[in-house]
Amino acid sequence: MFIKSLTVLIIFDFLVNKPVLRWNTTGITVAGVTGQTGNASNLLASPADVVLDWANNLYIVDSNNYRIQKYLFDSTIGQTVAGTGANGSTPSRLFGPTRLLLDTNENLYISDSYNSRVQFWSKGAVNGTTVAGVTGKI
Repeated sequence: MFIKSLTVLIIFDFLVNKPVLRWNTTGITVAGVTGQTGNASNLLASPADVVLDWANNLYIVDSNNYRIQKYLFDSTIGQTVAGTGANGSTPSRLFGPTRLLLDTNENLYISDSYNSRVQFWSKGAVNGTTVAGVTGKI
């Protein structure tokens, strides 16, 4: 899976007084390298979810690298903001992350599937806290 442009063309329809959304079909790769997988800061392995913050920074669940990557607006290099890049069940590791929610303070809520838990990572933290589920109980 390659992350494509999230550009949407917004046209205002004055007849119904509402915006009309149209998908921009000329998408480009904005994160990762087409045809390459890996764990370098510019590569992804099975990206599973994407979220944009208020500043258009892109957060990507890099599932097979057991991490959450943040791509600053207009950057092709990601920075790890959750997880260590190795799987595990300790507070600093993720195992099969699949979904991500981001609150207004840039805190993360991560569905850590293979650990059967939801992890809360406050902005800048090196460890998560389990807020739902019991680690390792499937």
